[in-house]
Amino acid sequence: METTGTKKIPVLIGTLLLCLCIGCATNASGPRSFIPKPVKPDKSSLCSAEDINGGFPQAVHIKTKTQTFNAYHYYILKDGLIWYKGINGKSGPGEWTLFMETGLPHNKKNRAFHNPAYIVEIAADADELVALSEEGRFYRICFEWIALRPTKAWIEKQGWPILTVLTHDSRTVKNIAWSLGKRNDQVKYYEDPFGNQHHNGTMDIATIYVLMEDGQEICYADNGLPADFSRNYIGPEQGRFKSVAISASASTMFLINEAGEMYTRMADFDIVGCDPMLFKYTYVPYQSPLSGTDYQSNLTPWALPPEDWRAQPSIPLEGGAAVTRYITILQNGRGNGARELRVAGINEAGETGYWSKAIYDTVWRFVPAPLFFPEDVFLDTSRFPGPRGDSLDAAFSGYGWEGITRASDWSYEIPNFNILEGSCALRITRGDETCTLTLHPVELWTYLQRNYLPGRQGPPKLFLLTLDIPPGAMDHLSEEFSRELQARFAKYDKKLFHYIMEASNDYVLIQDDGEQVIFLTNGTLSNYLPEFRRSWRYDNYEEVIRYNSPELKAQGGPVFSRDQYAELWRKIEPNKRLLAELEHRVAEFESLKKVVAGSNIAYSTVDFITTVTFLNTIDIPKIHTATRFGKKILSANKTFIDMISDSRIWRDKKLIELLRLRIESYTRAAKALAKGADEASFPRGFAETIQEYWEIAGFPQEMSGDFQAGSYRLRATAVSSQLTQDVSAWIVYLGDREQPGATLLIEPENLASAIFTRRGKPADQKPYRITGTLYVLRVGGEEASQDFFTQTLASLFNKDLSTEVEIYFNGTELEIRKNRAFQRDIVVFRGKA
Repeated sequence: METTGTKKIPVLIGTLLLCLCIGCATNASGPRSFIPKPVKPDKSSLCSAEDINGGFPQAVHIKTKTQTFNAYHYYILKDGLIWYKGINGKSGPGEWTLFMETGLPHNKKNRAFHNPAYIVEIAADADELVALSEEGRFYRICFEWIALRPTKAWIEKQGWPILTVLTHDSRTVKNIAWSLGKRNDQVKYYEDPFGNQHHNGTMDIATIYVLMEDGQEICYADNGLPADFSRNYIGPEQGRFKSVAISASASTMFLINEAGEMYTRMADFDIVGCDPMLFKYTYVPYQSPLSGTDYQSNLTPWALPPEDWRAQPSIPLEGGAAVTRYITILQNGRGNGARELRVAGINEAGETGYWSKAIYDTVWRFVPAPLFFPEDVFLDTSRFPGPRGDSLDAAFSGYGWEGITRASDWSYEIPNFNILEGSCALRITRGDETCTLTLHPVELWTYLQRNYLPGRQGPPKLFLLTLDIPPGAMDHLSEEFSRELQARFAKYDKKLFHYIMEASNDYVLIQDDGEQVIFLTNGTLSNYLPEFRRSWRYDNYEEVIRYNSPELKAQGGPVFSRDQYAELWRKIEPNKRLLAELEHRVAEFESLKKVVAGSNIAYSTVDFITTVTFLNTIDIPKIHTATRFGKKILSANKTFIDMISDSRIWRDKKLIELLRLRIESYTRAAKALAKGADEASFPRGFAETIQEYWEIAGFPQEMSGDFQAGSYRLRATAVSSQLTQDVSAWIVYLGDREQPGATLLIEPENLASAIFTRRGKPADQKPYRITGTLYVLRVGGEEASQDFFTQTLASLFNKDLSTEVEIYFNGTELEIRKNRAFQRDIVVFRGKA
């Protein structure tokens, strides 16, 4: 993503962008769950196998983890210290010199600067050098002037809207390789898939590309995005190609596999379409008359979808010629084609050097160079083609919905969705007719740091989505179906980012500005939208695992002897620490929700001002571009953050309740032993898990009874279910349990505390009275079931298909009552075990 680099930033555009970052600026640390922890790399990355250019070489010809170059200098890493020399007499010293006097990142002007002990890997491109420390922290230094960041000084923080430390996470630390690709004024312009040239502007974009352990996935961090590696590019062949090396330059990646097959692709956050606040995009082909050297070309629409991976021709190897896994790509001029590819190896005469060609050429030539290769780095090109892995492509199917009602008799299918990136098909079927359209998703920008993989771990991934109707897509359809499709979709054909898509491993949700949504699943959960609840889809979190770990949970019991005192007392402090962490996180999430709401209000105010003053029609500065999708992006971010916050708060509060009761019970037992008791036990009513509390209360596992809905009475079956490790509830089936007309869920609130405070008193002596929430999980697929729900049950529920209730249980009979304002409570369910 571009970072601001103009000499003067207009106040208005700055205000617009400020509205985006208010949420983080007032809460710079962010909720702890989003901040990656530094991970220390393996020191084996210092191995001399990477020093293939020699000890202190005359020049660095091939980039490795310990030897690299940019437009100004050669760099090498020796014993954890960086040395450098100028590429020519004007750009730096003529002999190898310790870089910046110490060979280590440092900044005397910044007292808070974290000085590393040593460096383990380096990478460089354009005017920049990046160093990776022994703690897994990335440091940057740039040599060309750009506003708002220092020049010729080490930087330990990056990102936008808040500068934070970029570190390897637990996944990326296991990488095969990583590389820096920087697109700045040196390459001048970008040529889009329509052939139009676009000036890079007065800004730059630096991307760190990480080839993951499986050789298939590429994660990346961008100096204009929150500092993490949660974003991805799909590898060649829809992610199946298994690479053994990566090199990057000017936003262009270069890959090679163990059989010597090679691919290149130009891709960064701006190019792939993810930055509509700063750039215009289009899926409609056109030809621009502007040259890439003309700044005005920066303001013309950039073509989408972006270019795919380009297979590079094989290197012709004869006799004893061979190639290695060491590859390099470097920018050497202006435009996309100004890239040289290098593959280190030996020719048929046994000379060392590298095979070279321009990126769009078809012929390789060998360039002799003094290189030194370990024996195990040569590729086995006789194994062509090399191995392939599995793709993350997945199939999803479902329906359109208006509220809780099926929108039509159409069904929808996406047969080839990939959570990483890329276009996919949308099949729409009515009866025996099917129409296939194209969807173009691009990841939606969010200003949160993330230490998880959206869509694959916990929260979903958000996309801006454009619909594309291919030529002739409806030619084979009946006139009626074609007319209905045209009425529904034709006006949105190639309408940029009209839809928002939310996706994970098991579902896809597509929304437009109207009421209708398309909800698809992969078959592991129901594709009926009313049954779907995001908060219950998330995996169990690390905190739940910690809660149940031997470090926090007392072993033995429920009676403890005096010689178990120390073991019991030692459990209390780590439980208190976990409690404090969760309470702090809940407070941060609640604060974050308020701040994000404020950001939306602030943006709406600026948007209103620019609209009534017609400033939103001006594109120098990019006010028009910034305001086109600002509201949609901020609104989607707010929904996303509210969704995450509400889910985590909901889950964390459940665990906080269990922790408080555990700490109180452990403390009571430990104090009794400390005061001389021979034995001590936990208070009556205490349990370690929510399921155990459920059993203490004597709640029935299954009930049958009646559900009252207005003048209607339905036979119902209620079954207890553990939704997660810390949440239990009753699932209520109305009508036939195998094919219910509707499925509801009753979740008791503060259940553990309500049971604990009773000190074991049974329900027949003192009936339970607990507040709870009644949810609609599912309405039957038959039209009659949906009509019945609309006419009867719907009036009981709020817009989100939930309602507060009170739960009464006397040991044999359970009632669910709903409070109605100014009326007597009504019993909506009465059942017996």
